[in-house]
Amino acid sequence: MNELNVRKQQRQQTLVRLVGERRLATQQDVVRALRAAGYAATQATVSRDIVELGLVKVARDGTHVYAPPLAQPASGGIDRLRRFCEEYPVQGAVAGNIVVLRTPPGTANALAIALDTSGFADVIGTIAGDDTVFVAAHDPARARGINKRLNAMGVGKG
Repeated sequence: MNELNVRKQQRQQTLVRLVGERRLATQQDVVRALRAAGYAATQATVSRDIVELGLVKVARDGTHVYAPPLAQPASGGIDRLRRFCEEYPVQGAVAGNIVVLRTPPGTANALAIALDTSGFADVIGTIAGDDTVFVAAHDPARARGINKRLNAMGVGKG
């Protein structure tokens, strides 16, 4: 893992801790908190981190603040995946036992997390870049099945 990825991982871990400890209502609040913790974050960086980490806004003392995602049951993962496919244009193609998913820049990690928590039995694992997710299946037939299920959720319609 290169130094930038390590720093990103540390920043994101700090972000999850901060939103659990403090009332951070805006992305600018998050930027200030991260800077105070020693991370030179920008609003764009924070925006990507929020999506990748799946942070949510919750009502707390009459205001809405960022919070870590709640643990979701297996069906919650499917709902999260369906919402992602409805909100973002995703294109899918099968290459052997791999489903290759293309999504807008900066959102691939969030898509991979949604897939990982979806409960799809045929998904062995995912690898996410910036705008591409590789989904490994046991064999080409199962990869086609995964792609078919994703198409039913809106993949390919974006």
